[in-house]
Amino acid sequence: MINKLHKIISNEINLGYKMEKLKDVAIDKNELEKMINSIGEKVSDYLISLKKKSAEEIINGSLVEAQNIISQILPIEDEYKQMADSHASFLKTLNGYETADLSNKTEESEKSELNKLDLSDMDFTPNDSYRVPILKALIYLGGSAKLPDVAGFIEKEMKNTFKPADQEKGTNGFGRLWVEMINTEKDNMMLEGLISEDNSGEQWEIVQNGIDYLSQHAN
Repeated sequence: MINKLHKIISNEINLGYKMEKLKDVAIDKNELEKMINSIGEKVSDYLISLKKKSAEEIINGSLVEAQNIISQILPIEDEYKQMADSHASFLKTLNGYETADLSNKTEESEKSELNKLDLSDMDFTPNDSYRVPILKALIYLGGSAKLPDVAGFIEKEMKNTFKPADQEKGTNGFGRLWVEMINTEKDNMMLEGLISEDNSGEQWEIVQNGIDYLSQHAN
């Protein structure tokens, strides 16, 4: 099934490249758009089914099996993103105008104000303690998720181990210090190549290095 999906996506990408050279050919735009959407739906449905299965394995305590499933998801999602780019190329060619290039969009990031807090006398959970829980959360959530979903998973897993200061108000608009610590550790993990995030900075995604790290450090 995975090889079949790879073939479908590869054909889609190759077709996108060819379309750039076929601007003068008469095309049924509606039929082509339906075909593209159909392919995207099939791939998306399959990825969702794999993510549900990985979540079930986590619930059943089979972390290794969940990691194996995520290892299958990651390369398919990578090609799926290429297919989305190819889809944009289709639309540009068919409609005869340039679409906005969002890939070059930059976003000014806020600097953490944690250093302004006096944590010396506070009993809190250090940010590196959230590393393994973040990776476990991402696997449970199918390989990628946003901060609120990651935090929701971690809160359930660590609610009995939180320290008093973890519930204090954080900085940069974070309602709780422990949530800010999660976000801070996410930045460290990105620098070390354990996870990545999309252009908006909202969607976190585990990568193969993160899966390998979890295999070595999970309890």
